[in-house]
Amino acid sequence: MHLFAALNTALVASAVSAASISTSHVLHEKRSSTADSSSWVKRSQAPRDLILPVRVGINSQNIAEGHDHLMDISDPTSEKFGKHWTPEQVHEFFSPSEDTVEEVREWLSSYGIDKHRHNVAPSRGHVQFHASVDEVEALLGTQYDIWEHTDTGKMSISCDEYHVSPEIQKHIDFVTPTIGLDPSASHSLARRTQKRGVRPNSNLAHGSERGPVIKKPIVAGQTSCWELATPQCIKDLYQIADPSENTTQPGNELGLYEEMMPYDQLNLDWFFSQFAPHIPNGTHPESVSIDGGVNVVKAGRGGAETMLDLNMVYPIIYPQGVKIFQTYSEYLGENGYTGIFNQFLDALDASYCTYDGGDDPKIDPKFPDGITYNKTRICGAFKPTNVISVSYIVAEDAYTPAYATRQCHEYMKLGLMGTSIIVASGDNGTLSRFPDQGCLANGAQRPGFPTSCPYVTSVGATQIPDNGTIHDPEVAVVDNRYGFTSGGGFSNVFARPSYQDDAVSSFLKTNTRLPESSTYNATSRGFPDISALGWNIASVATNVSFLESGTSASAPIFAAMINLINGERIAAGKSTLGFLNPFLYKNPDVFNDIVGGYNWGCGSEPAFYASKGWDPVTGLGTPNYPKLRDVLLNLP
Repeated sequence: MHLFAALNTALVASAVSAASISTSHVLHEKRSSTADSSSWVKRSQAPRDLILPVRVGINSQNIAEGHDHLMDISDPTSEKFGKHWTPEQVHEFFSPSEDTVEEVREWLSSYGIDKHRHNVAPSRGHVQFHASVDEVEALLGTQYDIWEHTDTGKMSISCDEYHVSPEIQKHIDFVTPTIGLDPSASHSLARRTQKRGVRPNSNLAHGSERGPVIKKPIVAGQTSCWELATPQCIKDLYQIADPSENTTQPGNELGLYEEMMPYDQLNLDWFFSQFAPHIPNGTHPESVSIDGGVNVVKAGRGGAETMLDLNMVYPIIYPQGVKIFQTYSEYLGENGYTGIFNQFLDALDASYCTYDGGDDPKIDPKFPDGITYNKTRICGAFKPTNVISVSYIVAEDAYTPAYATRQCHEYMKLGLMGTSIIVASGDNGTLSRFPDQGCLANGAQRPGFPTSCPYVTSVGATQIPDNGTIHDPEVAVVDNRYGFTSGGGFSNVFARPSYQDDAVSSFLKTNTRLPESSTYNATSRGFPDISALGWNIASVATNVSFLESGTSASAPIFAAMINLINGERIAAGKSTLGFLNPFLYKNPDVFNDIVGGYNWGCGSEPAFYASKGWDPVTGLGTPNYPKLRDVLLNLP
């Protein structure tokens, strides 16, 4: 009996007792108490003869050492600062050894899963095989059950926890299928995924998170930067001078990650004419199509989010170029896949396609899909840019910890290769999902991902105070009408990195207005790292000019600043900046500390308050660009 056939037949309760956990097993992974399983009901024990497609992900070697190397080359006081690695060096350093793979295969064979059944990935990142529930339960000391999704009626097979032999545990990253509940059963990518700045409105079905962006009409007579933040307002606010000729260097295009959000040239030209007349009409980004991604569409059909990214970065960096990394997922979203980032990472790094067991077939799209993209997935075809801005977010608990960790390690590897990953922190305060304020079932905060990964730079949102000017201190965004506060909080997966330990510890010790300690993990990674303007931003899309708000604006604004500085460093014969966070936390004086405002927790109640020093609302603050530039240009 095969998996998919079995799950579409009537449920059959097994009369056989669950596999016992022997002393030869140790716990490897357990479904988190914060995991969202509220829409699932356990129906019965899985049939013993059900055949499972099993994948054993093998740990990459040297992960801890890789972290140490990244901290070293990112530390401005280190002799190795800026000495980034080649892709070949990264691949060789992290790939599992042949001896490790052989030990895993011997372990499988000892449980009757003979080597002739094994399929070993060329990268040595995983071993695949087919086995019955009976065999896998014995191997993992677990029990498999059939679960039903209460909204869709779709079935998934899962276990609550699983175990491995103690002598082999150090080599095992994860095993699938195990504790994960099939995300595709919800039939809606929108329920799991939110483009920052994309906000639901009251006319949308409950649970949808792909509504229109927060946009308000531009009213005649709006002249202040508080009412209408034009590109010139942004440059004046942060004292960003027009780029000099030497900032434009070949290969230093600013990268933008987009998902199913093409742009249109007519509206881009309209924005230039209205708000950035120094940029010639016809100026356009370089398009990188990943697995069928469509970058350019006819006038009026461009996605508001891609248009926002372009509207933010071009006025700051021009004549530097822009490169859009566009993935395609319309069909995939309709069919319930939630792995929106792995397509992108696969395309940048061929080794990632098979790293730590490769992409998860339950979460990540499979190519060819037989409908929209009839080619194999793209692996390592495109070189990453020096800076990449990402304004998408997924609930951290939508993935297993192993899945999120695998992806986070790839951001570490990109940092080793000299790429800065700048990520929006989210627009729902401490909650990454909008419906019902997005709280976890136990009332805990719901952090987002990849903004919670310690190897990205997370960017929150600020605003010019009501009726204020660019000379007034910015405050954290709190917009009760449109339901927008700066994303921030603490991860439920990733430990607090040492580079932010002092800053986060100080916040926790000196602030008395904190949420209930049971609602967040104070020992974990805190975010955002910094902030930038994200309120009443002038934008053009779908043949309309309007005001737009969200951390979708904040992240590309900061990314544009870093790209400018990289251009000057390259012209001076220096390296790109790469992973930024160790530098940022060692130099808090290059930021304007934000001490006004707060973000929301469950029930739209304040969670954290902006305060002196780092806080999980605005991070270290907003850039003082002249100071930031001077310090970074003076680094070796």
